[in-house]
Amino acid sequence: MEATVAAPKPLKTPPKISVKIWRPIIDKLDAKLDAACLRRDAYLAKLLAGELDQLDAEVSLANSPAAHDFTFERLDALDRKLVSIALAPELANQLHDICKRKRIVRDAFFNRLFLLLAAGPKTVDKLFFPDDPKWRTAVWSEFKHDGPFFESGFYPLEAPVDPFWAIRAGLELFNEGAGAEDYEVPGTGAQIKVLRGLDGEPEPLPALHTVFFEQKVGEDADLLGLNCFVPDWRIPGHEAERRRTKALDELLESL
Repeated sequence: MEATVAAPKPLKTPPKISVKIWRPIIDKLDAKLDAACLRRDAYLAKLLAGELDQLDAEVSLANSPAAHDFTFERLDALDRKLVSIALAPELANQLHDICKRKRIVRDAFFNRLFLLLAAGPKTVDKLFFPDDPKWRTAVWSEFKHDGPFFESGFYPLEAPVDPFWAIRAGLELFNEGAGAEDYEVPGTGAQIKVLRGLDGEPEPLPALHTVFFEQKVGEDADLLGLNCFVPDWRIPGHEAERRRTKALDELLESL
């Protein structure tokens, strides 16, 4: 009697998550990926495998509930398109955990990420280095024998997906003279580097996911909803904003 052969099991596809992306961003990113012959979901899956650890490390302090709500409201004011992304359960769970612990608006992270993937050089300059037009020269001089410059040359098929390496390197150079201090995160005991503002409150170091975006886009839109960390003093009407304004006034009076 002939042995029966079991029918092959259908291939499992990763579950999808739904995010709302600002229309100008998703349209430009899709066009850019198409031109490079890259599949969006496959590229994002590989990118997020490393980028989520960066997000967790860079947003080293949690947002306040007020900062979370402010970001959500500003993001919700944008004209966004519903997008489905295939994401492995372990990555989806990791993202959920980070956003919950740090009070990050999940869709703010995706909109910021998509914006940076779609952005041209001039946009990157305005967002991260408005006062340092020669930052690329500094990065090349300091890191030309390190990171992707080396890996892509010697191991072109094994280099990690790291499209933001140069920006992070530039911010690293900037942070060397920023006056960072050691800080122990309350409740966790984690040791991190922070900067302190006029009100004395600690803030994460400037990084890809913590540099504050407030730029206007056209007449009725801004990038406030694309922030992963928002100091309370950035929230209009918040007590922290009033304290900072008072501290700044006192500083100016003492000059």
